[in-house]
Amino acid sequence: MVRFRLLGVPVGVHWSFGFVAVLGLGVYEGWELAAWTAAVFVAVMLHESGHAFVARALGAQVEGITLFALGGLTTWRAVRPISPGRRFVIAAAGSAVGIAAGLAVLGLGRLGFLDGVPSLGFVFLQAFVWAGLGWGILNWIPVLPLDGGHMMESLLAIVAPRRAVVIAKGVSLVVGVALIALALRYGERFLAFFLVFIVLAGLRDRSGSMSAEPDGAGEADEPLRPAPPAPPESSRPEGPPEFPI
Repeated sequence: MVRFRLLGVPVGVHWSFGFVAVLGLGVYEGWELAAWTAAVFVAVMLHESGHAFVARALGAQVEGITLFALGGLTTWRAVRPISPGRRFVIAAAGSAVGIAAGLAVLGLGRLGFLDGVPSLGFVFLQAFVWAGLGWGILNWIPVLPLDGGHMMESLLAIVAPRRAVVIAKGVSLVVGVALIALALRYGERFLAFFLVFIVLAGLRDRSGSMSAEPDGAGEADEPLRPAPPAPPESSRPEGPPEFPI
């Protein structure tokens, strides 16, 4: 585990993050593979920083950020009650940062500001747009434990606080199964497998924090979302709310 601090926030990079390079094999080679990996690293860091710094701005104590195989995890602890509306903002912030950054790069390209960028730099920017913009949009799909699933859960906690988690899981299952069927229909077996992985992680969500207390009282130390199956337990943050990418 490589550790450092980003503006006061502890960051850990698990060895499994190297799997990102494997995903680039067959598309990139040599230094292009390194540029691809670096771009995904920056995109994931921006995503998790969005969660972390917005949570801190809304009064939460950020425990840390962990990057692992297929994403990242931001862990924070509420030091005072945080309303469902604010939890919605925290959940949405990660993808919002990635989408904004990806659109900014695309905009600069269309305006000609990126003309003449070396081929290696182009690979980096292309991969960054894919990881930031593309994955950011996918992350807003209403399926737990993705950001979109917890955005949905936060909104449900406002209108149906005692049933928010149950309804969110039901919607996640329906949407997830539909997406899996669509992926199989178009021969995207890896995507289908990944979606199965995501849906199962959402179904075993152990939090229930959004519906137990409508006013947020007493839920400061409960996890808002579970970590998806990722790094070994010894490297995973425990206890407070979590935001996997």
